[in-house]
Amino acid sequence: MHDRTEGIPDRLVDYAEQRLLRLGRHFDRVQQVEVEFEDESRRVPSPNCVVRITVRTDGHRHPVAHAHEKAPEARTALDLALDKVDRQVVKLKEKIKIERKRASQTGDEAGDLDVEGGGHGGELERVRMKLRPETIEDAEAGLQTGDHPFYVFLDESSGQVNVCYRRPDGGLTVIEPVVT
Repeated sequence: MHDRTEGIPDRLVDYAEQRLLRLGRHFDRVQQVEVEFEDESRRVPSPNCVVRITVRTDGHRHPVAHAHEKAPEARTALDLALDKVDRQVVKLKEKIKIERKRASQTGDEAGDLDVEGGGHGGELERVRMKLRPETIEDAEAGLQTGDHPFYVFLDESSGQVNVCYRRPDGGLTVIEPVVT
């Protein structure tokens, strides 16, 4: 919080922090949020409070959401800016989902497998796969649409290669490697 006014009440700071926590519910990649309060020029008879909010995420392609609002009261300007940044973050999340879906569709068409060896008569067969970071939900969807009883994926939260398969009872099992 940056205060460039004559003093923002503590309850307004607490309110802003509480509302900003909601961003994490919408999008778990939020790394840093900057909120700046500033009074508009003193020459104007009824000065407005200006609020700027900048949200930084851990993504390289979509790094920032930004909102700039002004209103006669600080809380009103804050609410307007928070609503705007909230919409931007939700829109950003949807955009990333669409890009992932498109990438997985084009990746399936291009063929992500490189097979070495014949696999005939007990020979070793090596399969090299191009992996994209995916959530467990994405891997489960890939398992349902695939022809194999298992699905290999790169877990986006841990960065490790995992394998998931459907158990006979219908449940999903994810095998996560542990190096000892």
